[in-house]
Amino acid sequence: MKSNAYWEQRQVQDAFNTFQKAEDTANQIASLYLKSSRYLSLQADDVFERYKTKHGLSETEARQLISTMQDRTSLDELLQKLRNGDKDESKRQLLSKLEAPAYQARLERLRQIQSQLDVIMTNVYQQEKLISANFYTGLASESYYRSIYNIQQRADAAFSFSHASAKVIDKVVNSRWSGKNYSERIWGNTQALAEDLKEELLINLVTGRTNREAAAIIANKFGQGTSNARRLVRTESNYVSTELNFKAYEECGIDEYQYLATLDIRTSKICRELDGKTYPIKERQIGKNCPPMHPWCRSTTIPVVDRTLIDKMQRSAIDPATGKRIKVPRSMTYQQWYDKYVKGKPEVAGATKEVSSMACKGKGGKKGKGR
Repeated sequence: MKSNAYWEQRQVQDAFNTFQKAEDTANQIASLYLKSSRYLSLQADDVFERYKTKHGLSETEARQLISTMQDRTSLDELLQKLRNGDKDESKRQLLSKLEAPAYQARLERLRQIQSQLDVIMTNVYQQEKLISANFYTGLASESYYRSIYNIQQRADAAFSFSHASAKVIDKVVNSRWSGKNYSERIWGNTQALAEDLKEELLINLVTGRTNREAAAIIANKFGQGTSNARRLVRTESNYVSTELNFKAYEECGIDEYQYLATLDIRTSKICRELDGKTYPIKERQIGKNCPPMHPWCRSTTIPVVDRTLIDKMQRSAIDPATGKRIKVPRSMTYQQWYDKYVKGKPEVAGATKEVSSMACKGKGGKKGKGR
């Protein structure tokens, strides 16, 4: 029987593989954000000047002005604020520039881009949700059966177990375990990014940023959106994997688990303190003594499997009277099974003789004629 240290290392490797798959999924999502960023920058290229203009507010002034607006993304409200505000010379010159007939095409183009942003980010949301859902569903199934397999290997016993149904997996994947489920968080992130970008487009306009500067701001905002998406995938994948691991533990009759933190300098203080501690499964609480403890959490768990538990485990057998699969104690030998289910039972005696007869024919019976 392999040592506990071996199984700890094996579980850590399984967790690492899960995180690597999460990274691969996050990279797929990142490509959506990158394409959207490039598309938006291209669309905005003809709105902003190629060279820094003389007439414009400082970034601090621009943000102070926009902070007073009810709709911080509204171009029309911004223009109205400039008209009704103080007679500051820089604002007066800016308003004169924005209201000039030659500038109206740019403003109309800006309005169109702001409307396009809703469509762009809704499309990102739909694709990100689909990629995430497929990943989490596959991960849930893989985590459950891998845990069952590891426990069987650890106990050195094969036994029957219930399958993880689509209903069970769907319930875990769509759980609002941290207040919102993954789909709601994706929607919130993409919509917040859309509003943030609309506001930045207005700031670009009133500060006189060049098209290159505007493109850099857009890329930076989409970069933040990508980071949020990556954090969500990493954290949700930890949750899904952990939940299905525990369903496997419970299926195997395990009562306790051990907390395993990643052993490197990036590990959080709380995970360091929990590492190696053992808890009853019925007392586990996500964020308190069970991962994920926080966003980006890399910790995992391992079932506590001792000799007493192994002896309590069951293995599969066939009841010859009914032909159905049953569970018997793991320690039951063939002779014990025979004495209990076959010996002295007339209803299975005939079947036993038939099997013995077929075995004898197989060894010394006549060969059938070929065709």
